[in-house]
Amino acid sequence: MTRIAMWSGPRHLSTAMMRSWENRPDTEVLDEPLYAAYLASTGLDHPARDEIIAAGPSDFDTAIAVCLAAPLNRTVSYQKHMAHHLVPHVDRAWLGSLRN
Repeated sequence: MTRIAMWSGPRHLSTAMMRSWENRPDTEVLDEPLYAAYLASTGLDHPARDEIIAAGPSDFDTAIAVCLAAPLNRTVSYQKHMAHHLVPHVDRAWLGSLRN
């Protein structure tokens, strides 16, 4: 099982890269899995904030568990992350389990 974390900033080619990976039959794609926790934690007023928080794990421990879980029937987990979603108070020890 391989976990790939692609760290990007806003307005980059990260979505195009994610679309490429999601076409592989062996790959599960996670699109910004820390986003809901980031918004819930920071309290930022952001477009669609409530919908994003409702759609994903709103605490970092659960979001990180999702990132570390083995995908069903797949051998690769490709994770599109935004670097600014990894806020300073979040422990980074789990990042060693990913190919960054």
